Amino acid sequence: MKLTTIKPIVFGLFFSLFLINSGTLSSQNSGNKVAASIVLSKADLSYQDLKYAIAADYYESYLQGEISPAKEVLLKLADCYWQMRKYEDALRLYKRIYPAADPAASEKEHFRIGELFARFGQYSQASEWLIGVNGFASKANTYAANDQLNTMKRDSLRWKVQYVDINTPYREFSPFVSNKTLFFSSNKPLAVKTKAFGWDGNNFARLWQIPVSSIDSAMAYTVDNDTANKLLSNKIAKNIADVYECGDTKSNVNIKRTLAKQSYLKADTNLIGSIVPGLNTVKFNAGAISVDNNNHFYFSSNYDKPDKNGINRIRLMEGLKTELGVTTIKALPFGDPNSYSVMHPAINSDGTILVFSSNKPNGKGGYDLYYSQRKDLNQPWDSIKALSDKINTGGNEVFPSIATNGDLYFSSDAIPGLGGLDIFKMSLNDAIVGNSDPIHLSYPINSTSDDFGWTQKDSLGQKGFFTSDRFNNDDNIYSFAYVEPLKPLGKYFLKGRVLDEISRMPLKGATVFLYNKETEKILVTKTDENGNYTYSLTKSAEVVLKAVEKEHSNNCFATQFEVRPVFKDTLITPRDLLLGRFKVGYKWKLDNIHYNFDKFFIRADARPILDSVLRVLNTYPSNVELSSHTDSRGSIRYNDRLSQHRADAAVEYLIKSGINPKRITAKGYGERQLLNKCADGVKCSEEEHQANRRTEVKITGLTEEGTNLEINPDKFVDGQEIEKSALPNGFFDKCK
Repeated sequence: MKLTTIKPIVFGLFFSLFLINSGTLSSQNSGNKVAASIVLSKADLSYQDLKYAIAADYYESYLQGEISPAKEVLLKLADCYWQMRKYEDALRLYKRIYPAADPAASEKEHFRIGELFARFGQYSQASEWLIGVNGFASKANTYAANDQLNTMKRDSLRWKVQYVDINTPYREFSPFVSNKTLFFSSNKPLAVKTKAFGWDGNNFARLWQIPVSSIDSAMAYTVDNDTANKLLSNKIAKNIADVYECGDTKSNVNIKRTLAKQSYLKADTNLIGSIVPGLNTVKFNAGAISVDNNNHFYFSSNYDKPDKNGINRIRLMEGLKTELGVTTIKALPFGDPNSYSVMHPAINSDGTILVFSSNKPNGKGGYDLYYSQRKDLNQPWDSIKALSDKINTGGNEVFPSIATNGDLYFSSDAIPGLGGLDIFKMSLNDAIVGNSDPIHLSYPINSTSDDFGWTQKDSLGQKGFFTSDRFNNDDNIYSFAYVEPLKPLGKYFLKGRVLDEISRMPLKGATVFLYNKETEKILVTKTDENGNYTYSLTKSAEVVLKAVEKEHSNNCFATQFEVRPVFKDTLITPRDLLLGRFKVGYKWKLDNIHYNFDKFFIRADARPILDSVLRVLNTYPSNVELSSHTDSRGSIRYNDRLSQHRADAAVEYLIKSGINPKRITAKGYGERQLLNKCADGVKCSEEEHQANRRTEVKITGLTEEGTNLEINPDKFVDGQEIEKSALPNGFFDKCK
């Protein structure tokens, strides 16, 4: 089933215009069933007449007195809000009707609810609703894949998007740049009074123009939420009357009914730009233009009369752009006033290929892109043909434009994007023959809202304009500029330090080996007086860094360095290489290891201190002696035995924690190595005796993996490149 009811975007132009009834709705919440029935009848009549704003007011008033309203009423109200672009209210109603994706919902409702969730960035819910909707399988899968969504924001920082100050409280859309002039469509009111179906036709879309240079000069605002909301907060509705657009109606929002009492709206004296001269003969809407290099001027417009059902469809028109305006206007031989519309013309530079959007029967989706060709300007247009299936989907493809370099830009709501209509591009030739896939323009050009109507000021597509309803659901024109990335000329430098593990002082003259696992080359450098070493990196690689110094233990680690194109020299700082001070004979005292009187078992408060020794032994490849000392009180024999038991208990704790027994020995020295005068017979304070009761750790040697005797670092020089065979086997094996 085709989704002919699409997002209520401007797919062109207005089909018909309907009158809004004025007058304030009186309260209908009296609880009287008869009164409620009358309100509901008025709501249904307004809904049938496509007067969605009025219908919504009546439905809301009716619902105030209904605890369990009928599903049909809620669906009609949700439809009103959808048609009026009040998306938050529409989603609120749909979520009330369908708390979760429901197979009982129609395909149209699945589409709408899915796109509403996407509009608010709730992609997982959007995916659930779009699954199974004809033509939207790829988009449903994309909404469920965060990596694909993130890819669509790949170069977002390079785009500069600005809200352009030609926008008014009405609708501005479909910009087109030609000969340093920006043409655009707008339904802002005119001073001239025009009638249509008994209603002042001030809100037909007309074509406006303004010099591009005027827009470039201080008339744009950088787009952010605060700025945009401030600019748009005072906007009134873009349409004063109900407007039927391609099956959807965008109606007035929060309009005071007193506006309807005015015979017509006077022109806004602050409006920027001027009406394109020569189009005053166009009875209804005129918009979505394209101009070739021969000044042939193409635009969309309503037929002169509606069909028997009151639908006034859209056709393509052609004129000649002169200094006096557009002349010799005529209709092109496409479309059918009783069956389908053609709109959104896009002409190539030499005027021989015309692309447009149409809901022609038997198309692939709701709106597809078609084209017609001719050999030269003197030949008639050929029959229309659909563009390839690389472009046309089961959804809607609209608003094509052709750049001077031959690229085709268009918008689609079914090709995977960020939500709503997204802008895509591909070469026009590929679009015709079906080569390659369209390219998605990244955020912030595309957003969760409707983005369409691309035009550019240069052949590269780096500056121009487009339309979006990303703020307040209003169609506005935005400028864009793309900043080309600078050519990367910078280099990467790896700069690290070698420090003493205990003192954290720099080690001058330490030898650092950098082993590149990819090339299997080894670079050698020496540390300076600040313990620094530096390498230049040219490619991403997994490397091993190992520091060697004669009086310290080795230290090393493996890491992955990512080298990318950079615009200036970039410094990479790895972690410090910390070398343990493990000269044979080096010892240190373990503070706060206490034993109960005349006992030697390890108390709970001593375990954290011994755990610090455990960490040292696990980190540094060394052999140690753990010794215990007593004060002089008690006999020598007793103190020898007690201190040995205490040392044995500490060593046993470390062995049970995983230390190889061959790496650690226990020694009890009793009172044989006093640190002060407190020998037998000398009167001392408790603090002086406590100083002698201690536990010490002394380095007695290095394990095989930690010894530096296997290499002489002095034989290597700074800046030298060596082969792996120049070092002992397994030199880097234990580096993690």
